[in-house]
Amino acid sequence: MRNIKLILEYDGTGFHGFQRQRKLRTVQGVLEERFSKLLAEEVKIVGAGRTDTGVHAIGQVVNFHTTRPVELDRLGGALNASLPDDVKVQAWEEVGAGFHARRCARSRAYRYTLIERAAPSPIAGRFALVLPDRLDLAAMNEAAAPLVGRHDFRAFQASGSETKTTERNLTRLECRRTGRRIEIAAEADGFLYQMVRNIVAGLIGVGRGRIEGGALAEALASRERLPKCPPAPACGLCLVQVSY
Repeated sequence: MRNIKLILEYDGTGFHGFQRQRKLRTVQGVLEERFSKLLAEEVKIVGAGRTDTGVHAIGQVVNFHTTRPVELDRLGGALNASLPDDVKVQAWEEVGAGFHARRCARSRAYRYTLIERAAPSPIAGRFALVLPDRLDLAAMNEAAAPLVGRHDFRAFQASGSETKTTERNLTRLECRRTGRRIEIAAEADGFLYQMVRNIVAGLIGVGRGRIEGGALAEALASRERLPKCPPAPACGLCLVQVSY
C-alpha cells in the first residue's frame, strides 16, 4: 500500500468547505470522487485543515493510500487532469506509511487579505475583503499582540462549536500593509472553527475605531465573544502553509 502526499491549491468560492458533506460540493468530496474513478479503487482523502465554505488554499496538504503501481510523475499529472479548474495539485510525493496529513502537522498558517478602496471590486473581492476605510494598522497590531501565545481561545470560536479543548498556541499574528493591501498573518498549532475570521473581525473593528484596542485581550481573558462582531467574510481567508 502506497501513501501519497499532495499539496493543493483551490479557489474556495465554489466549495462548501473542505470536509465531505452529503449532497454538497466540497474539496474532499471532489478529490475522492475523481481519484476513485481514476484509480479504479476507493480513495479516502485526509486533509491537514478543514477549511470553511468559501475559504481558499495555496498550501493545503492531503494524503491518501493506493495500491496502484503508477509511476509518481505520471500519477500527479493524471490526478490534475481529472480535477476541475478550481482545485489543482501543486506537488506530490510518496511518503512513509506513518504520515497523516492532519495528525502529523505541527502548525498551520493562514493569511487574511483586505483591500482599502472606495469602489467594490468584482475581481479582487473574490479573494479579499474590500473596505472603503483607511484602517489604523498600528492599533490593529497593538490589539493583536496579547493574543500571541498559548491561550484558551474559546471567545474566538464559532458559537455552538464542539471540541475537546479550546486551548491553542498562536505563534504569529501580525498585520502588514503594502499600498492599499493589508495582509493579516496567523499561525498556530491548530485553529478552532472560524477562529481566524473572528480574530480578524475584531482587528478590523479596532482598525476602524469601532472597537476599543483592548477589547480583544479582554475577550480572551473573559472567554466571552465580542458583542455584535460577526466573523469576517470567508473570501479573504487563505490556508497558506502546513508545517511538519
